[in-house]
Amino acid sequence: MNGVYNRVRTWFCNTTAKSLDASVLIASGHSKCTPAARFAQALLPLQHAGAAMLAAFGLFAALLPSAALSAKEQPAARQPSNQPDQRSETSSTSDRRFHGEVLPLLKETRKVETVLRLLFQEAKETPNETFTPTEPAPAPTPPPTRRTDLPRAFRKDTPGSLDDLKAIEDHVKKVVARVSPSVVAVEVQGGSGSGVVITDDGLVLCAAHVCDSPDLDVLFTFPDGKTAKGKTLGTNHEMDAGLMRITDKGHWSHVDIGDIDRTRLGDWVLALGHPGGFDPQRSMVVRLGRIIRLASDMMQTDCTLIGGDSGGPLFDMHGRVVGIHSRISNSTAANFHVSIGAFQETWDRLAKGDDWGRPVQEVWVGAWGLDHPEGCRLEIVNKNGPGERAGLKVGDVVTKFNGHELKGTESFKQSVTRTKPGQKVTLDIKRDAMELSVQVTVEPRRGFGGGRFGP
Repeated sequence: MNGVYNRVRTWFCNTTAKSLDASVLIASGHSKCTPAARFAQALLPLQHAGAAMLAAFGLFAALLPSAALSAKEQPAARQPSNQPDQRSETSSTSDRRFHGEVLPLLKETRKVETVLRLLFQEAKETPNETFTPTEPAPAPTPPPTRRTDLPRAFRKDTPGSLDDLKAIEDHVKKVVARVSPSVVAVEVQGGSGSGVVITDDGLVLCAAHVCDSPDLDVLFTFPDGKTAKGKTLGTNHEMDAGLMRITDKGHWSHVDIGDIDRTRLGDWVLALGHPGGFDPQRSMVVRLGRIIRLASDMMQTDCTLIGGDSGGPLFDMHGRVVGIHSRISNSTAANFHVSIGAFQETWDRLAKGDDWGRPVQEVWVGAWGLDHPEGCRLEIVNKNGPGERAGLKVGDVVTKFNGHELKGTESFKQSVTRTKPGQKVTLDIKRDAMELSVQVTVEPRRGFGGGRFGP
C-alpha cells in the first residue's frame, strides 16, 4: 500500500511542478535536499499568489498524508499470547518512527508555511511590470486610405440635404466609437491635458507644453477609468510637439496616424479630449468641424477647444490622427493644432527624448475663463494649480487684477503674462452675491491643458 501511495504522491508532485514550470522536481525521492527546500526553490520565481496556492496544495497533498500514515501505521497480525513484550517493542518502534520521520516532516511543513507567507507578501507588494525600450521606437506609418471610402456628404462643399446630415451623423458616431478608447487624460506635475495612444506598446502623442520636459512621471487615465503610468520623452517646443510612453507593460488600444500630404483645406475633422481633466460622470467630449487653415506643421480648425484639451487628437474622417491640440484664443474659430507632419519630421529626436526650442519661461495662475461683462468668468481651475490652492473656483468672475479692472479674458491673460514668477497678486472676484479678494502666487508654467498661451 505504501509503495502505491508513494508512486501516486511522486506523480502528483511532478505534475504540480510541471504546471508551475518549476526548475526543480518536487518529489520525496532520495535527493540530497529536503522536500521543503526543493519546494522553496521552485516557489522563488513565482509572482502570483494563485500559483503559490496551487503549489501549496500539491505540497500538503504530498507531505501530510505521508505523516498521517507513518503516525497511524500499526502491525497487521495479532501476536501470540506467549509473547507479551511484542506490543511494547511495536510501540517503541512507532515512537522512534514518529520522532524520526513525522516531527522532521512537520518542521519542514512549518518552513514551507513561512516561505508561502513571504511569497504572498512579495506577490502583493510587487509593482506592475514596466516596459523599458532598448532603443528609440521607429515612426509609425499612415495606412493607405481613399476618399471614395467616405460617405458622399463629406466630399461636398456643404451638406445639401437631410440625408447628407444623417450620413455625416452616422459616420461620426462610428469613428468616435472606434477611436475614443485610445484618447487619454494625462497628468504631469500637477498640470492636466489630453493625449492619444498610437502604438500597441504605448507611445502617446501630446503637446510639448503639456509634457513640459523629458523624463517626467505621467499618469494616464483611459475613458473607462483605468490608469497607467508613464514617462515623457522628447519635447519640441518650437512646434509644440511632445511624445510620451506608457511604461506599464501591456498591449494598449491605439489609433493610426494620418498623412498631412493627403490632408486638404476644408476637410471635416473631429476634436476629442478631456477638457477640465478626466470626469467619470461624462462621456468623451467630441467636436465636429473643418480645417480652415493648413500648413505643414500647423493647422487651424473651427472645432472649439477649451482648457484640458491641449495634447488631445484631431482626427480625419478615416479615424486617423492628423493633428494635436496646441493652443486657443478668444475666438471660437481660433483653435490651433500641431499637424502630424511636425511629429514625423522630428520623430527621431522626440523618440530619443531630446528637449529643444524652449521659449522664455512662461507663468500661470492655473485658471482660464471666458469674456464676461464684468471681467473674466473662470471656466477652468486646474487641479493643484496656484489658483485652486488660493481658493479660486469655477464660476468666479475676476473683475480686477492688482486693483486694475479687467475687460475680458485677453486682459486677464496679459496681466498674468506681465507678472514675474513667485509674485503674489490680488484678484477681486464675484462669487454669486459675494465680493471677495483672493491672493494668488504666480508660478512658472508647467504642463497645463489651457493652451500654450493661456493663463
